[in-house]
Amino acid sequence: MAGAPADPETSPEGPFCPPNIHSGEEEGGTWMDGEGTLYQVDGEFIKNLATLYQDKEWQMYDVNTGEITVIDGARGCEVAGDPNPIEGFDNFCLECPLEELDGGIEKTVVIPRVPVPAAEPTSLAGRANTGVALNGVLFGPPAPLELILSSHTLGVLDDCGAHANPHEGYHYHTATGCSEIGIQEDGHSPMIGYALDGYAIYAREDKDGNVPAELDDCGGETDPERGYHYHASAPGVNQIFGCFMGEKGHFLDEEGGERPPQGPPGE
Repeated sequence: MAGAPADPETSPEGPFCPPNIHSGEEEGGTWMDGEGTLYQVDGEFIKNLATLYQDKEWQMYDVNTGEITVIDGARGCEVAGDPNPIEGFDNFCLECPLEELDGGIEKTVVIPRVPVPAAEPTSLAGRANTGVALNGVLFGPPAPLELILSSHTLGVLDDCGAHANPHEGYHYHTATGCSEIGIQEDGHSPMIGYALDGYAIYAREDKDGNVPAELDDCGGETDPERGYHYHASAPGVNQIFGCFMGEKGHFLDEEGGERPPQGPPGE
């Protein structure tokens, strides 16, 4: 996988941070509260952060010009690569464009062809990725919202629920419809990708806008056509699905997996 959308027309990167508190929603991306609310990050949203989080320390714009403090480009990617508070930096909107990462971060993922049910469900907690979308984009883990907000920072997602960093490339934190490409002939929710345990992930809603009524704690269900599978969580929940029901595969460059052979220095 290339760490970038294979279909940029239906899953475009950005926009992320609006430039000014007077900017409309088309100039910014999205943000989530982890409970199910997905916010449009327009200028008014940035202006009202102190009220939203009941913390007067939020001040992400110049009161005279309305210009929002944005860290982007190469420096944005450097900061995006470390979720911990960085001394001397606070109250900024962060974005890491794919062009600074040479278009993406290539990874190899090993996923069971036939899922193996686990003895117990496994949490998504931690920094390990959780799967891959059909368009080649990573499904990231839940974002560390408390850690990010504690430094008065926003790592804004775009309208597809994704952003980038130098370790993972472009990756989804929530499903907003950009990767719904596995259309089902029976009207079931479209498939969006595979979890790391090999079970398929489908969108939250079917073609009529209905949400499955009886999902388990991992967000899964079983039907005769697809067997066991997950459904995407609501945008704003800060997870693609709830937990792993099967034995997990792995990314070759992550802890617990073999690293691919390395070429000569500089490759």
